[in-house]
Amino acid sequence: MNIRNIRNIMNFKNLPVFFGLFILPNQMFGKTDIKNMKVEYGSEPIAIATKQPRFSWQITNAPATRGLKQTSYTIILTDEHGKEVWNTGKVTSDQSLNIRYTGESLKPSTRYQWHLTIWDNQKEMATATSHFETAMTLVDNYNHSNPSISGNIEKEWNQAKWIGKGENAIMFYAPYLPMFELTYKVTLDKASKTTKAAFIYGANDPRLMDSNKNLLGINNQRDSSYIKVELDIAPLQKNQEALLNIYRRGYKKSESQETLISSIRIPTSLINRSNQYAPHQVTINTDLGDTYFHIDNCEKHLAKVNLNPIGKSGGDYIAYPVVGDMGFAVSPRQKAIFEQVEVRDFRRSHQLITSFQSTPLSLDGGKKGLQSIHTPQSNAAPMLRTTFETANKKIAKARIYATAHGIYELYVNGSRVSNAYFNPGITQYDKTQVYQTFDVTPFILSGTKNAWGAELAEGWWSGGATFVGSNWNFFGNRQALLAKMEITYEDGTQQTIVTDPTKWKSYDDSPVIYGSFFQGEVYDARKEEAIREWSTPNYRDTHWKQAAEIQEDGFSTGNDYQLLADMAEPIMAIDTLTAQSMEEVRPGVFVYDLGQNLAGVPLLHFKGLTAGTEVKIRTAEIKYPNLPRYKGNEGMIMTENLRVAMSQDIYIAKGEAEETFSPRFTSHGYRYLEITGVKQAPSIEDVKTIALSSITKNSSSYETSNSMVNQLWKNTLWSMRSNFMSVPTDCPQRNERLGWMGDISVFSRSATFLSEVPQFLRRYLISVRDLQSPAGRYPDVAPTGCGFGGFLWGSAGITVPWELYQQYADTALLTEHYESMKRYINFVCDDYISKKNQLLVQHYQWGDLGDWLSLEDGNNDKSLIWECYLIYDLDIMQKMAKVLGREEDAKQYANLAAERRALFNKTYVDSESGKTIWSAYNEKRKGQLVDTQTSYALALAFGVADSSNRAKMVKNFAESIQRSTGKYPAYSLLTGFIGTAWISKALSDYDCSNLAYRLLQQDSFPSWIYPIKNGATTIWERLNSYTKEDGFGNNNSMNSFNHYSFGAVVAWMYNYSLGIRRDDNSPGFKHFILQPETDSTGGITHAKGHYDSMYGRINSSWQKLEGRTEYCFTVPANTSATLFLPAKSRKDILESDKKTGRKMGKKIGKKNPGIQYLGKVNGLHKMELLSGEYHFIVME
Repeated sequence: MNIRNIRNIMNFKNLPVFFGLFILPNQMFGKTDIKNMKVEYGSEPIAIATKQPRFSWQITNAPATRGLKQTSYTIILTDEHGKEVWNTGKVTSDQSLNIRYTGESLKPSTRYQWHLTIWDNQKEMATATSHFETAMTLVDNYNHSNPSISGNIEKEWNQAKWIGKGENAIMFYAPYLPMFELTYKVTLDKASKTTKAAFIYGANDPRLMDSNKNLLGINNQRDSSYIKVELDIAPLQKNQEALLNIYRRGYKKSESQETLISSIRIPTSLINRSNQYAPHQVTINTDLGDTYFHIDNCEKHLAKVNLNPIGKSGGDYIAYPVVGDMGFAVSPRQKAIFEQVEVRDFRRSHQLITSFQSTPLSLDGGKKGLQSIHTPQSNAAPMLRTTFETANKKIAKARIYATAHGIYELYVNGSRVSNAYFNPGITQYDKTQVYQTFDVTPFILSGTKNAWGAELAEGWWSGGATFVGSNWNFFGNRQALLAKMEITYEDGTQQTIVTDPTKWKSYDDSPVIYGSFFQGEVYDARKEEAIREWSTPNYRDTHWKQAAEIQEDGFSTGNDYQLLADMAEPIMAIDTLTAQSMEEVRPGVFVYDLGQNLAGVPLLHFKGLTAGTEVKIRTAEIKYPNLPRYKGNEGMIMTENLRVAMSQDIYIAKGEAEETFSPRFTSHGYRYLEITGVKQAPSIEDVKTIALSSITKNSSSYETSNSMVNQLWKNTLWSMRSNFMSVPTDCPQRNERLGWMGDISVFSRSATFLSEVPQFLRRYLISVRDLQSPAGRYPDVAPTGCGFGGFLWGSAGITVPWELYQQYADTALLTEHYESMKRYINFVCDDYISKKNQLLVQHYQWGDLGDWLSLEDGNNDKSLIWECYLIYDLDIMQKMAKVLGREEDAKQYANLAAERRALFNKTYVDSESGKTIWSAYNEKRKGQLVDTQTSYALALAFGVADSSNRAKMVKNFAESIQRSTGKYPAYSLLTGFIGTAWISKALSDYDCSNLAYRLLQQDSFPSWIYPIKNGATTIWERLNSYTKEDGFGNNNSMNSFNHYSFGAVVAWMYNYSLGIRRDDNSPGFKHFILQPETDSTGGITHAKGHYDSMYGRINSSWQKLEGRTEYCFTVPANTSATLFLPAKSRKDILESDKKTGRKMGKKIGKKNPGIQYLGKVNGLHKMELLSGEYHFIVME
């Protein structure tokens, strides 16, 4: 194409940026429509809790329409009686995002209709109507503005109580419990001069009875594996101390017979010759292998013994022993009495889980001795039900408001109320609890008897919580339901049914024998018959017992406790995947590959199972490879990285021709399913998985000519789906699954592009504030508050709100969170900064993390990284203060940021070379080179390096990318969680996008692509979590294959590769930047994608062709964008659009509607685009 033949080139360089200057012919416009009407980000929500909700909408026109802009709007709000409660009048404004309600006070539990009229710049008018419903309780904000102390709860919930099972209230399944206290009393028989008697537990662990379920090579027969605790008073006869002998059998191949593990001396102050035949209480506290022994309630333990056969204990390893089967043993001609044998909660030892032998049991060894082992009774998941009569008149609406300690599912008249999983989700329950609202109008029968039921399970309330064993049953150990049903009749009368223990019944023999996130679900289908139609009115519940009010010991709420309507989306099924292949890796061991790592639950169809068949389903992310170090386990699923989490579901068949099983009260992270216990392998078509997530909709796409890069984007999306599970977790599979703040801090920008997450993260930030210390420190993990990380992790309390504001223009969130952020910054300045040298040093303790998992972290000066982030936080605080009109605060933060920048450049940068150096944080290394990728990336990405150092620092940064060492080749990714989020941005910000693309496409270790070459379908915690050459290295246990942090590079894909960037001065994408960076290395020849902003879809694509690069963009209606394109000259930029019939190849000028050329800035041609579709050609 010869552009010299194209005429009528017009120069717009000197024109000011006013929309009125754009040439927009009337024939360019079609009919304007309104779509995506939302209230508080929800479409037709039924639980709006805020007193001043916000309204948003989008306007659309024909795709080719350019320059469409809203000029004014009117919102009229009416209640369910048709009364007008708000009329904005005609408001002259182009805003259509988060318009705040300012009408009459809204009433709780009320449906409102909102009528929207908009006018556009072509004098066209469009109208639309939608509705929403307020929650049962309304609040000013989500910051404990309306605390729900007990009195208010009783009023708002009509005297509803927390109810649950009265008996066997704590869920218990002996093979799945590795955290417990066992107590028993033993009395040795004086008449027979008995000297020994033993208690047995941990017996018949199913894992040790099947060599396919352990790595110890053990295949025990029944009663041939156990822990034995023997009281031995024989030494007293020799004036020696009595002993507590600990034996173990069957936990190792070498333990075919009882093996003495430890002999614990018992002080004579506890057992002596005068009381040797008195009853003695033995207490055994087991903490993931570490076992503590006590005698006669002595507070100090006699000894700690590690009984885990792998030789290691704690949360980082597979845990042994569990409670297992229990029993007793006495030697020949010995007698003893055992009584008060109890299993208690490890965390709350005063609470009884189950009584194994409450009454005295006399044992006589006779001539051969006696050993007796039995299985303790399980405590199944609670079931609750009630019935009620409705009036014989038409029902206008019916709502259920419900929450639980634990997780719950509701049923009305035989139908499940919701398809959501794991309600109510997790919050910091002692500070904030959320409840859900359900429309049950279709389920309620008028003028007759109705039934309402609930199933409960542990969820986040009970069971495994965090990687620390002592956090088992973190919030409590008994499940309870709080609920209220409100029926409104057409005549305006109301009927209320609440959770009242006197009117509800409970059942303790559910088919759900056990349900736990970490361990799995155990389901006995044979028990279904007894509860068939249990949630229908005519079910005979005579064998059910009265429910009980549950008041959890050790759990208390303060005066600022809030019970809020849930503002975020629930966990839902987002996909169903069918197994792609099956391999019988050992006889009867069938391993199915789903082809995708994910979080979810199996969905299995069985045929021809006999009643009582026990099918075990284990999950794993990866299999053992065919390498020498894994000899004997090749092809088996690798569960070491699950650690304490057993991640095993058990289905006990009822014996029908066909049966289907899918757990409802557990979740796993996995790609592989192992099925055992069946005679014939289920077909591939019968093995499916339901993928679960709080993220139900994607907001974007990204695709290039490089399939590996495309897979990297997909892997990140799947990791986000897997880990956005009520809160943003680190991993979905092992005994962790925690809301680590460092992870979401670095990933939050990527998250806002991948999906619509303002309410999801807003709810998470409530837990962050709930755990903020009185001094102002943010937690490392929220909820629960456990963990470590320090300053970089706490910074999420600053960075996440800012990302949400920039993406969604959400000032309500900033207002709600601002005072908390101020307290945090004050804490950092007071507590973390050294008074001696003004460095940010924290506390010089392990757990003050730097660039986690960076391969260069040994060279990083942590305080340098912390300082960069402090300056970044201060810059954010300055901007937020301005947004909220806090001018004095803004000045303070600006001044402090300037001071810290000066300190950084003086302390951490060698003025001559521009290289980063060590500070006095480590006196021995002060002045030595740091020179790491992360040290440069943060200083440049955050604008910390001053102008005198910047050019040299950019050069050093580029060299850190390009250099090869003896260990790593050039273009290796050496950053960790922190640096990885910023390295590509820093490169592109300083004209090094060619290096960013080289880094992106590098496929040798360490790189983003390397895991993909090794089979990754999600983002790995470590870039070398697995290699074909070395397997898992030495990281079998500390190894997750589904961690989104290294996927933070997707923000660069949108912001730089596609060029879709926020305009800091126009949050929410009302105005935005388009500045795509093509790949000058030639590795990627085209890229395309979109982002669905709150105003509409933004499209961006580019393609390199012979002699030219073509770009396509879509700017949503009612928005505008500033476009930057590279070209030698303005004459080399052509604009065309075949769809509207304009001649191919028109230059930028008067006849190009919606475009204003603004000149050349920093080597790029700058244009202003109104809404519409655009196609540009840049000639080379």
